[in-house]
Amino acid sequence: MELPILMCRLKTNEPLKKSQTPYLRGYILNEFNKEDYKELHNHSNNGFIYTYPKIQYKIIGGDAVLIGIKEGINILGEIVLDIKKLELNHKVYTVTGGYVKVVFEEFGVSDEMKRYKFISPWVALNEKNYLKYKELDEDGRKNLLEKILIGNVLSMSKYLDYTVEEKLIVEILDVESLIVRYKGNKFIGFKGEFEINFDIPNYLGIGRKVSKGFGSVVKVK
Repeated sequence: MELPILMCRLKTNEPLKKSQTPYLRGYILNEFNKEDYKELHNHSNNGFIYTYPKIQYKIIGGDAVLIGIKEGINILGEIVLDIKKLELNHKVYTVTGGYVKVVFEEFGVSDEMKRYKFISPWVALNEKNYLKYKELDEDGRKNLLEKILIGNVLSMSKYLDYTVEEKLIVEILDVESLIVRYKGNKFIGFKGEFEINFDIPNYLGIGRKVSKGFGSVVKVK
């Protein structure tokens, strides 16, 4: 299917760092904190909304990148022109340029394998499967990560109203683990490449903590 996506890239007077992504999300939430904008933060009056984030926050190439997917497009479209500055961890950056565009990207099962690279750490493991991961050998860890990745894609598809009717085939290539720090907590993330018979639009995130910029992928040609 074709997935509608709004891409907003904001250039600032100084390049931003990837470590500032949580502050980017926090600033947008504080500035535009309305119940109508629950897609911005995945919360409602009834608590956390368990879904695939329709608005995602990233820092790519020194720029702030905001992505709106499906119903997230209208919300993001209403606020982007009002973003004149970014205050990240008590430092103010002036927005000096950028662009906003809506694109329609292929999303879904493909007849051929597609190769992707993580441009931000993939948070694959929760507390339970982390304990299992530690006990496995190299091949076992690879198999576990491949199963988790398939689960991530199935979950993303479900919340984007796409039904996966064919078997997904995944091969983890040169993925390596690294320590990720977020809000004072440490956990394992993964960087590297994988192949899957599925079209994923560039910059969409998979796995855990997607709304906070983790798990972003780009196609490798």
